[in-house]
Amino acid sequence: ACGKLGRRLVVIGSGQDAARLARLAGPQTTMLGWQPDAVIRDHLRRCRALLFPGEEDFGIVPLEAQACGAPVVALGRGGATETVVPPERGGVPTGILYQEPTDQGLVDAILRFESMDGRFDPSAAREQALRFNTGRFERELLSYLKSVAGVTG
Repeated sequence: ACGKLGRRLVVIGSGQDAARLARLAGPQTTMLGWQPDAVIRDHLRRCRALLFPGEEDFGIVPLEAQACGAPVVALGRGGATETVVPPERGGVPTGILYQEPTDQGLVDAILRFESMDGRFDPSAAREQALRFNTGRFERELLSYLKSVAGVTG
């Protein structure tokens, strides 16, 4: 998608498809491979957006990006649907969700994102990420367990 649009792409991480993806990458793509957390955070703080065309149960990668103030362009499946606030949900958007898991679907999402330049606020992205903090998780999990066990108070 980035190659079709002539956009620069930085890919961080490795996996079973890394070598194949490196062969497919165009001249505008930089493959960094595995990087320590500090390098990842630095890139997320400076990027225009995180592109997340995969499906993840929880959506931790989009949340990590938002915690760094980065907007997210994500496939509208899995955890991203819970962690990314698209414009159609109301309020200040933290990203774009797209439905068609194809190159063209991502191209369209990137163009939509670019047309909304200035509507994404890094502080709103960070606030969204903070909604998923450990304290909240512990409170809600304990509350649920108490309700299942029939404990009151």
